[in-house]
Amino acid sequence: MNSENLEGKTLGNNRYEMLEKIGTGGMATVYKAKDTLLNRYVAVKVLRDSLEDEKRVVANFVKEAQSSASLVHNNIVSVYDVGEEDGINYMVMEYVDGITLKEYIKTRGALPWQEACDFAIQIGQGLNEAHSINIIHRDIKPQNILMTKDKILKVTDFGIAKAVAGDTTVVNGNVLGSVHYISPEQARGGVTDARSDIYSLGIVLYEMLTGKVPFDGDTPVSVALMHLEKEPVNVKVVNLEVPSDLAYVTMKAISKDQSARYASVSDFVNDLHAVLADEPLPSRESEGGASSRGGVAFEKAAGDEDDYIVDGDDDIPVIVPGDDDHDMENRGRTKRKTEVQKNTKKQKKEDRIAIILAFATIIAVGLIAVGVWWMVHTGKEATVPDFANMTEQEAVQLAESKGLAIAPERELSFSDTVAEHCVIEQDPKAGVTVPKGTQIKLVVSIGASGGDIPTPNVTNKNIDEAIKEILEAGLTYDVIEENSNTIAVGNVIRQIPLAGTKLKKDSDAIKLFVSKGRQSDVSAAPAENTISVPNVVNSSAGEAESRIQAAGLLVGSVQWKESSSPEGVVIQQSPEARTKTTQGTYVNIVVSSGAPAPQEEDPAEEEPQEEEPAEEEPTDNGGDDDGGSSTTTFTVKIPDTANDTVNVEILVNGRTVHSETHSKDEGSVSIDITGSGTAEVQAYIDGAKVADKTIDFN
Repeated sequence: MNSENLEGKTLGNNRYEMLEKIGTGGMATVYKAKDTLLNRYVAVKVLRDSLEDEKRVVANFVKEAQSSASLVHNNIVSVYDVGEEDGINYMVMEYVDGITLKEYIKTRGALPWQEACDFAIQIGQGLNEAHSINIIHRDIKPQNILMTKDKILKVTDFGIAKAVAGDTTVVNGNVLGSVHYISPEQARGGVTDARSDIYSLGIVLYEMLTGKVPFDGDTPVSVALMHLEKEPVNVKVVNLEVPSDLAYVTMKAISKDQSARYASVSDFVNDLHAVLADEPLPSRESEGGASSRGGVAFEKAAGDEDDYIVDGDDDIPVIVPGDDDHDMENRGRTKRKTEVQKNTKKQKKEDRIAIILAFATIIAVGLIAVGVWWMVHTGKEATVPDFANMTEQEAVQLAESKGLAIAPERELSFSDTVAEHCVIEQDPKAGVTVPKGTQIKLVVSIGASGGDIPTPNVTNKNIDEAIKEILEAGLTYDVIEENSNTIAVGNVIRQIPLAGTKLKKDSDAIKLFVSKGRQSDVSAAPAENTISVPNVVNSSAGEAESRIQAAGLLVGSVQWKESSSPEGVVIQQSPEARTKTTQGTYVNIVVSSGAPAPQEEDPAEEEPQEEEPAEEEPTDNGGDDDGGSSTTTFTVKIPDTANDTVNVEILVNGRTVHSETHSKDEGSVSIDITGSGTAEVQAYIDGAKVADKTIDFN
């Protein structure tokens, strides 16, 4: 039997009826099948024919089945059976009707932080079960996380998992795991333990929160080196919506030093639960002192073991119960009663005086408040107070007392001198007279970055000069255009963080707010057409990203494709150059990976891969001349919700056969594919998978 064409066949002594192919990988093909004995659908993972003679690969395949079979948890894909038939090794697993987490992120981009947190908890719970029986996954990535239609996540593919005796396991010098999610210790071929899985899960959480991985590069080796040497950009800098506590949890999980990460995945999950519940993080809580009840501290008295002192507010009596002397206790009660009666008249008189004074005070305070309100609100202008170092709540209260308001949009910035959640800067500045009701914009601290490179002062400088200084300092930047009545067009109005704040090399971006002139100087064209997409084709990838960001746009997907252009040069972009768009639009680029390397001829391996199938309507084009091959037209529909221009990429058996920019007005894109047998065809629009078909040329 052929592992690539098992539809309609059976395995396991006719028990598993193979229905359809649902996935392919480097080592195995996965089929949806029917377990005729138990009358249920299952997934059958079949080792590729080309690997059947590799004893080590077969052994690892069997080991995966053994590792997975010992795991029973709602967040882990169950393994039911393993076997070999007619030279085919297979594994029978739980069938999950859904998609991978990677596909979900591709279609959604950055997820709401609450959803990302919940997903990370589910994955962590599955890993915790594995770790509890000394199994480390070592290849956690969103491609290995399946999602049901009810958004239940299940960890799968324990292909390189290893049971460990004790706390660690040595990887025998081999770098295991997927390069974008690999832990530093795996990248260097060193010692791994449960914290290696925590690192990979932290990277997955980072990707869910931002829509992208923290490290990406031209080659797997360069990405692996980044895990070893480069500090990731703080997740809160990439996505300001991420709560500070969740950013702390994420960055702690992806610490390069194993000892700085969470000691166990259960500690990681506990902190995530606390984030969702808006409670203090268990990992940050200090051990409490004396216990408390209703605000009263209980502790042992200095005397008898059975005597206790309740030390609280002044009006709470000190009680020292004796052991046996009931007479003394009774005399004490009588004495207290007499004293209370004696002071009753005096107390009533004092109470009357206190009530009169209280009313007088209330009236006086009321008159003062009315006077203040009248002075504040009868005028039409107010002087902006200094909000520096105040908390946001304090700033709001002060602004309201002055007849002003705090703008709902806050800028967040690192600061070495201002505490977290406190105001660094404001606009308008303190002391300026403004109309009542003016909204004050605040820049709020998210704490120190822990870097060592001082931010250069580029305020009032031309954007080109500013960018040059920032790059020379080893830092990165984002450009945001704003109107300004005082700063010349193209000059920096302000910067975040402020000059002197220490940042990390190549990680923490400086926001540059650049003047685009007075509001009246701007063209009357609609706001959505104020930015023209720059032409980055034939630029280097790095230069392209800088020019896109300098235009106030964002870098979208970066794909690599073989071409005759030099390696690292942009060969396509979407939207196209000079397209009018809005600030913050994503620009997708395709970068040349150079000409394909010459390949040794191997008719048995290569020719079938080039004979790729298609999708619909087989068309007879005289297949006799091609040795029995035929041609099929494969059609991709462009969604109505797509951008005006889209990049359409079509892969046949993993090879790109079409990658071009098309207009949405075309409605669809069709290509002819010639081949024989069957082929796997996938189509992507702007990086998102829109079609996945198996085509039969017969």
